[in-house]
Amino acid sequence: MKIGMVSLGCDKNRVDAEVMLGLLSQAGHTIVNKPEEADVIIVNTCGFIDPAKEESVETILEYVEYKKAGKCRLLVVTGCLAQRYSKELMDEIPEVDAVIGTGRFNEIVDVINQCELKHERLMAVNKPKFPNVKGIVRVLTTPSYTAYLKISEGCSNCCTYCVIPQLRGPHVSRPMDEVLEEAQALVDRGVKEIILVGQDLTRYGQDLEGDVSLAKLLKELVKIPELVWIRLLYCYPDRVSDDLINAIASEEKVCNYIDIPLQHINPKILKKMNRPADPRQIRSLLIKLRERIPDIIIRTSLIVGFPGEGEQEFKDLIEFVEESQFSRVGVFTYSREEGTPAANFPEQVDEKTKEARRDILMSIQQKISKRLNRKRIGQECKVLIEGTSSEGIYFGRSYGEAPEIDGQVFVMSNRKLKAGDFVEVKITKAYEYDLLGEDYESSK
Repeated sequence: MKIGMVSLGCDKNRVDAEVMLGLLSQAGHTIVNKPEEADVIIVNTCGFIDPAKEESVETILEYVEYKKAGKCRLLVVTGCLAQRYSKELMDEIPEVDAVIGTGRFNEIVDVINQCELKHERLMAVNKPKFPNVKGIVRVLTTPSYTAYLKISEGCSNCCTYCVIPQLRGPHVSRPMDEVLEEAQALVDRGVKEIILVGQDLTRYGQDLEGDVSLAKLLKELVKIPELVWIRLLYCYPDRVSDDLINAIASEEKVCNYIDIPLQHINPKILKKMNRPADPRQIRSLLIKLRERIPDIIIRTSLIVGFPGEGEQEFKDLIEFVEESQFSRVGVFTYSREEGTPAANFPEQVDEKTKEARRDILMSIQQKISKRLNRKRIGQECKVLIEGTSSEGIYFGRSYGEAPEIDGQVFVMSNRKLKAGDFVEVKITKAYEYDLLGEDYESSK
């Protein structure tokens, strides 16, 4: 059959989608990009916060129309929304033929076959777990030179605002040999940049036998000859060890870039969030990272409007952002999620206040970002070319920009470049989030 898929949400969900596409392709099905051509449409959903849930439901309803009026025979819903609201989806959207939870997406082929042959609606959902994905050749949805590599699943941190443990289960690390095997397979296919993802990378290996850690995994990954960049997303602040910092500092292939979601700085709010509640430790970590790796790009995410966040708590957060001078910041309004402890906390903050606080922080960060970008003027750095703008200017990313979430580096060059090329670029101009530079070779 012809299979179409749309995948929403985070990069970890994207990896699951790529695994499913790989299994379907291996089973002889054809992957198509146009939904009007598909016999089966799969919507791989996100169910993390309200806006993501709304987008997922809207997308499902959009593809319901293809089943009503098009070629589509089966509509399958997978991912976090499927795990969280499986019964509601089956009851309220009769056009949905199957719902598959986060622990059983590796059964996608069997589920589709059963629906097709038996003409039955199926609900393949149980307690979330890390399904076996060993040896599955993913169909990459990223450009050929970049791939995400999931090294763990689930989360055991139990932040009071977060439903991830309910949707994905407790933290489980993939065996190191399995991770290395997949990394080598990706590089053999032409991947030059591997982005390590997991709910908490810094917990990697703690549940495995032997002396296994994220730092040791990096030491093995850098041995892959054709691999150029390794990038780290989602590191928990109180587990960024000296070994990890040393690995980033000493290994040329590991980008001097780290994403550390801090969420807040006020000790009262951190404690209510069930986050590491020592602001001194957080500040000490930032100092240590910058001392050991002077050109490091630090990205963080912050939550505004958490229950109990008054004017003073928000002022503390503003002062922290101004003081810390992060290269990248994502600011999110608190989403009151059913089934989480924080949903029942007193002193809930109204939506208008949350949005105003988000806008204030983002305005402050925009100025910081431009100031830090200006400091990069004159810097020479390696840029991974990703394409050409309508004006004929190349664009790409340096070590300091992760795909889709950060800015870009625009590159002036007299040479003919192609996506996937690495070029040495001298930065000549800075904007709020983007940079402009010249191809060093062509400007000689």
